[in-house]
Amino acid sequence: MKRFFLVLMALMTLSAMLFASGSGQQAAGSAKTSIRASYWGDTKRFALYDSIIKEFETAYPNVSVIREPVSWNDYWDKLSIQAAGGNAPDFLCMHSQYAADYLPRGVLEPLDPYVQNGTINLSGWSQNIIDTGKYNGKLYMLAMGVTFNSVFINTGVFKQLGITAPGFEYSWDDVKTIGLQVRKVYDAQGKKNWMLQSLMNDINSFRYFLRQRNKEAFDINGNLGFNAKDVEDWYTMWKEFQDLGITPDPETNVEFGDTNLENSLFGLDRVLMNYVPVNQIWLYRSTFPNKEINVIRLPGAKGSQYTGEFPEGAHFGVSARTSADKKLAAAQLLNFWLNDPRSLKLFQLDQGVPANEPILQKDVLPILNADQKVAVDYVNTLAKISKPSIYPPPGSSELDDLFDAKAQAVQFDQKTAAAAAQEFYDEAVAVRAKASK
Repeated sequence: MKRFFLVLMALMTLSAMLFASGSGQQAAGSAKTSIRASYWGDTKRFALYDSIIKEFETAYPNVSVIREPVSWNDYWDKLSIQAAGGNAPDFLCMHSQYAADYLPRGVLEPLDPYVQNGTINLSGWSQNIIDTGKYNGKLYMLAMGVTFNSVFINTGVFKQLGITAPGFEYSWDDVKTIGLQVRKVYDAQGKKNWMLQSLMNDINSFRYFLRQRNKEAFDINGNLGFNAKDVEDWYTMWKEFQDLGITPDPETNVEFGDTNLENSLFGLDRVLMNYVPVNQIWLYRSTFPNKEINVIRLPGAKGSQYTGEFPEGAHFGVSARTSADKKLAAAQLLNFWLNDPRSLKLFQLDQGVPANEPILQKDVLPILNADQKVAVDYVNTLAKISKPSIYPPPGSSELDDLFDAKAQAVQFDQKTAAAAAQEFYDEAVAVRAKASK
């Protein structure tokens, strides 16, 4: 009996040891998990992202990441097929331009539970930036970085012309007043140059214009948030700028439409102001080291603190159509990428200014160059006063092309601004009605 008791105790002790050992491994997450991560870019970006993922795999040795890098266009073509087949990558990228094509279909996993249990830490994030990843009140994405559209201005040439350049804040009336001064000097010199690249064709710039009127391009249901008169006012304003010689003629726009940066109108000093995402300031200044290039806001109501800006840029998300362990691993990668100094010191401003303010200040800002710090200052200034925008609805890219086509008709004097605007509005309503069925 005593011998049986000793054997039983030994078996129980061994079982307990094995159970404890197994529990410890599970708690530590020792079960190997493999996730797929897809992102767009070029060779240089792919190398950067690979280095970030390697740091993550070192910090999380029980997770291996299968890289699926592709070009921008290929990414969206591929994701569309994968999402339809329920085979989207576990860790994926999203952009506001396409978010409404995926969020209502349940492609992305809500991140709120991972925030609540501490897997994702948003303590260093501003609410404005967090809200850019929300849809119907739930958090589905986190910003890779924060950027805003801006105007790059060749201040050096303004000085050469003897004209005071627009300041950081200026109005549409200022564009006309200063643009006529530039036109007068260039006419005297016999030069076919202009002050500003035309934005008439760009529907994203039109969204800023609408927000200055307290309107949105779309409401939460995807309906148009503007009327034909708004479009007419936009087309009319830019056509006047064109006719006055403040912006280039349409033939010049077409001629230089696909040139590289060095041979662009801005690069050749033939336009002095251009509409560019602010995080590209380092590219412009490094490409043109002899130019004095500064950053100013888009035109708005004079003296207005808020001129329609909204945070822009891409986001990371987690697939909703994968296993629980893969979702957790993808959420861990997302948190590491956007909240860990080891990652952010590599990532820097690749997709905009990091949203984690404490790590930005402590670990990233000290290693940035002067040009990169200009972008950080600009983003920090606007992040405090900007307001998140409503995502464009599914199929809105069709409206982008339509807006451009009608603008070209105005530029080439094929249609009046009023006629083109009414056509755009009527056709846009029809496109949205068809898409909502």
